[in-house]
Amino acid sequence: MDRLLGPCIVTLIILANGCGGEQKYVPTITVFKTGPTIDAIAEFHNLSPVYALLSGKKTFGLDAPTVEQVEPGELARQVENEFLTKLDAAGVFSRVTRFDPHPDIILSGRIIALHEHYRPQSWAKIKDAVPYGGTIAQLLRLKTHVSTGEVHLTLVILKATGEVLGTYTGQSSFKETFTPTKKAGPRPGTFLNRALSEAVHQIQDQLSHDAELRKVAFS
Repeated sequence: MDRLLGPCIVTLIILANGCGGEQKYVPTITVFKTGPTIDAIAEFHNLSPVYALLSGKKTFGLDAPTVEQVEPGELARQVENEFLTKLDAAGVFSRVTRFDPHPDIILSGRIIALHEHYRPQSWAKIKDAVPYGGTIAQLLRLKTHVSTGEVHLTLVILKATGEVLGTYTGQSSFKETFTPTKKAGPRPGTFLNRALSEAVHQIQDQLSHDAELRKVAFS
């Protein structure tokens, strides 16, 4: 029995440590219906990152301590799928789908920027080394962390013939200072998802109020 107990304990310790691994960023878009539905079937082709994001020349995704980097191609697929799902759910068009034999319009987009840098403030890294550093920070209500980032998307709409009907842009940037807590956060990725939702909402709003697009849909 003792011979079996030792290996079992070691296995449980390994599994427990494995469960506490680094988290990953998951793109999440929050949308709301902003106007009447455009009576058109939209075939969604892609929402592709520009080369600088895929190549690593520019930061793509979330850069934060204890957060595992998502491979650019995988992150691009996640953002694209989330965008398609939420655009369809928002009811901008009567239907948004990957394929339709007779679509009214074609959607094709680009991710120009999508990143967040979440980190402790420079002084916060050494506050514990300074006598009463943590107490002074609390008394002065200093924010220990900062997060900066940007989301920039474009969506092009074409007729089934290939004629461009319009280009729509969504862009949101942020710089937030805060002191995170275990219960309330904010957790890494919170501000990036908020900016992503704001950028998509801008595009959604432009689409809903485009009179020319509605004329094409009803023609």
